[in-house]
Amino acid sequence: MEKLVVGNIKFKKPVVEKLVDIHYVVEKEGKEVLKHKYFILTYDEFDKSNDELIKSLNEKDIKLLVIDETVAIDFGDEEIQKHLDTTIMYDKQWIESKSPDKANFERWLVEFVDQLIFTDRGNCPV
Repeated sequence: MEKLVVGNIKFKKPVVEKLVDIHYVVEKEGKEVLKHKYFILTYDEFDKSNDELIKSLNEKDIKLLVIDETVAIDFGDEEIQKHLDTTIMYDKQWIESKSPDKANFERWLVEFVDQLIFTDRGNCPV
């Protein structure tokens, strides 16, 4: 018996990308400035390290850096996104001058980053 089933056939390879969203605070002329840059890495670039991406910012005196990574897979008729880790890097001396809560430092840091970057979009006093 011969059989041919034609249905939801996908001949096209899915598009796989990694979105890397970087927010960072730098000191310029005595002022603290929040900056933002994002990278869209193709499947072939997935292995690019965060250190390489940070170097490509060409910034000196970074006080705080938040790296948020998401993988996106586009099948053509459906897209799936998976959030990966969020990495927070900071200058210890600078962040300690901002932190009123030494006992709950990690919780305070997450709330500080959330307020600075996501809630107030850089308008909160750094």
